[in-house]
Amino acid sequence: MSGDGRRRRHVSRTVVYSVATVAAVVLVWAIPGFVRFAPEAPSAFWAMSLAALIVDIPLFGLSGPEDLRIRSTLSVCFAFAIFVLYGAAPAIVVQAVAASVSMVGQRYRPRAGIHLIARLILAAAASELVLALTDGRPVTTPGGGLDVHDVLAFVQLAAVWCAVNYGLLAVARATVRERGLRQATAEVRYDLFSTAAAVLIVSPLLTMVTAPSVLILAFPLIVFNTLARAQMRQEDRLSREPESGLLNRQGFTGGMRAITDYDAIQDSGPQPFGIILVNVESVLNINRALGRDVYESVVSLASRRLVDVYGETRTGRLSGDGISILVPDLTAADALGQAEAAVSVLTPPIYLDDVPFALDPAAGVALSPLHGRELGTLLAKAELAVTEARRHGKRVMVYVPDAAEVTTRRMALLHDVGTALVDPDRRDELTVLYQPQVELTTGQLYGVEALLRWAHPVWGAIPTDELIESIEPSEVMHLLTTHVLETVAAQIRAWNHQDQPLRAAVNVSVQDLQDPGFVDQVGALVRRHGIPPEQLTIEITERMLVLDAPRVSRVCDELKRLGIGLSLDDFGTGYASMQQLRQLPLTEVKVDRSYVQGIVDNPADLAIVTSVSQLARALGVRIVAEGVEDQRTADALNMLAGMVGQGYHFAHPMSADELRNWVAQPSR
Repeated sequence: MSGDGRRRRHVSRTVVYSVATVAAVVLVWAIPGFVRFAPEAPSAFWAMSLAALIVDIPLFGLSGPEDLRIRSTLSVCFAFAIFVLYGAAPAIVVQAVAASVSMVGQRYRPRAGIHLIARLILAAAASELVLALTDGRPVTTPGGGLDVHDVLAFVQLAAVWCAVNYGLLAVARATVRERGLRQATAEVRYDLFSTAAAVLIVSPLLTMVTAPSVLILAFPLIVFNTLARAQMRQEDRLSREPESGLLNRQGFTGGMRAITDYDAIQDSGPQPFGIILVNVESVLNINRALGRDVYESVVSLASRRLVDVYGETRTGRLSGDGISILVPDLTAADALGQAEAAVSVLTPPIYLDDVPFALDPAAGVALSPLHGRELGTLLAKAELAVTEARRHGKRVMVYVPDAAEVTTRRMALLHDVGTALVDPDRRDELTVLYQPQVELTTGQLYGVEALLRWAHPVWGAIPTDELIESIEPSEVMHLLTTHVLETVAAQIRAWNHQDQPLRAAVNVSVQDLQDPGFVDQVGALVRRHGIPPEQLTIEITERMLVLDAPRVSRVCDELKRLGIGLSLDDFGTGYASMQQLRQLPLTEVKVDRSYVQGIVDNPADLAIVTSVSQLARALGVRIVAEGVEDQRTADALNMLAGMVGQGYHFAHPMSADELRNWVAQPSR
C-alpha cells in the first residue's frame, strides 16, 4: 500500500470514529432528557414518533445488503418536526430509534448504518447549538401556525441539519478516495436535495396539525415510498436480460456501484471485489448446429446453476458466450479457488430434453481495486484472463499485466504486418523460405513446403505461430495469404523456366477457407502465372475440420476440381475422423512431428505412424512425416513403403537460391 493510501485510510478511520464517538456522547446526553419528557409528552409527539418508525416500511427488504439505489430519509421529516416542537433530546432519541429500524429493514451494512445514525444525531445536536446561539427557535405549538420569523428560523435550522448530515458524509468520502471535497459533495447532491425538500415541505406541515392529522399526513409519505418500490421493480426489470433474467450491463454496473458507494466509511479503504467471467465457448457450436432457441435454452440452464449459487443480484450476462459473476470481498488469495468453484458448477453436462450438452467452461478473474474500478476495464481484463486460460489449456486464470502486454504486442504486430504488406519499402521484411520434402526410398526431392518468415525492424524475427495468432481474426490474414500464394506461384513459374519443376505446399487459415472468393482467387492465380495446378498444394489442419467441417469439405472439393493438391497438416493432433479422412479429396497426409520423433524408442508412436501409413496407402494418399531430425528416424520411416520425410535431418528452410544449390549438390 502506498503512503498516500495509508494516510487516507488513517484520516478516514479517524473521521468515522470521531463522528461515532461524538454522536454516542450526544445520545447519552439526550436519553435522560427524553426520559423526563416522555411521561408528559402530548399525543402529537407519539403520533410523530410512530410515523417516523413506519414511514419507511414499504422499502424494507426491497434490495440487497449493498444496494444503494434508494435509501429513504423520510423519517427525518418527523424527527425534525419533533425537534422544532419539543427540543433536541426527544428528536435525537426518536431519530436514533427510527434510523436503527430503517437500517435493519433496508439491510444497511452495520458500519454504514452506524455512520448514518451518528450523522443524524450530530445534525440535531448542531441545530440545537445554533438555537442556543441565536435564540431562533420557531415559536410553535402543535396545531398552531408559522409567521415569517418562524419560517426564516425553520429554514435556518433545516439548512444546518442537512449541511451537517451530508457534510460529514462528503468529508468521509473525500478522505478515503483520491478526489477533492467538491467532487465528494457532488456525489451526495441528489440525496441532499431530496432530503432538504422533504424537510422544508413536510416538517412545517407536521408542526401545524394535531395527532390524528399527523398519521393522516404520514399516509401519502407511505404511498410515496410504495411508489418508489414499484419504480425500483421496474428498474430491476430494465436491468435484466428478458430471455435469461440475468443482469445486463446496467444492472451489473448498479451492483458494482452498490459495493463501492460505501468506500467512504470503510476503515480499511476501498471495498475489494472481483469479476469472474465464465466462458462457455462450446455453446456457440450449439447455436450453429441446432439453432438459436436451443442455444438460449442451454445458456439459461447454465445461468440458473450459477444463479442458484451466487444469487440473482450477482450473476450477469454481458457477452454472448460468457456469464459474469460479481463477487464481493474477493481477494487475490481467494480468486483462483472461487473461479475453480464457478467452473465446477458448469462442468457437469446440461440436460435439455434428456440430451446432454457439455459446456467446456473456463474462467478469467479481474480484481478491484487491483486491476481497476470500472466495469469496462475489469470486464476487458477478465476476458483477457479467460483467453489466456484457453490458450494455455487451463480451466481458470487471474488477470496479470503480461496478458495486456501480449494483447498490446499482438495489436502492434497486426498493424505492422498490414503496413509491411502494402508498403513497398517494407515488403522485404516478409520472406518465403522453402523446406525440402524427400522420398525416403529413392532420396529424390518430392516437393517443398513454403514457410513465411518476418524480420520485424524493432523486435527481430517474429515466430510464425505468434504472427498467425495475432492476425488470424482480422482481414490482414487474407492479405498475408495472398502475398504468400503470389510469391510461391511466381517461384514455381521460375523453377519451371529453369527446367526444375517443383511442387510447393502453402498453409492457409480457416479464415481463408471461409472467404467465398478464395477458390476463385487460387484458380485465377494459377492461370495468371501459367503453372500446372498440381504443382500447388493447399495445406489445411485438423482444427479447421473441427471449426467448420461442411465449409472446409466444400472448398476442398472445389480446389480438387481445379487440380490443386490438398494436404492435411498435423494429422493426429486434432479430431479428424476416419470418415472425414475418407471423404476429403486429399492428395497427402502429414503426420505430426510429435509421433515421428518418438518412432525409434516408443513402440506406441511406431504403431500409430505405421497405421496411418497403411491407411494412407489404402486411400491412395501420400504420407509425409514431419520432424525427421536424425538418420535413425529416417531409417525407421524408410521401413514403411512410400514415405516422404521432412525435417532438419534433410535441410533447414532456405531461400529459393539456396534450394537450387542444395538440389545441385552431388552429396545430397
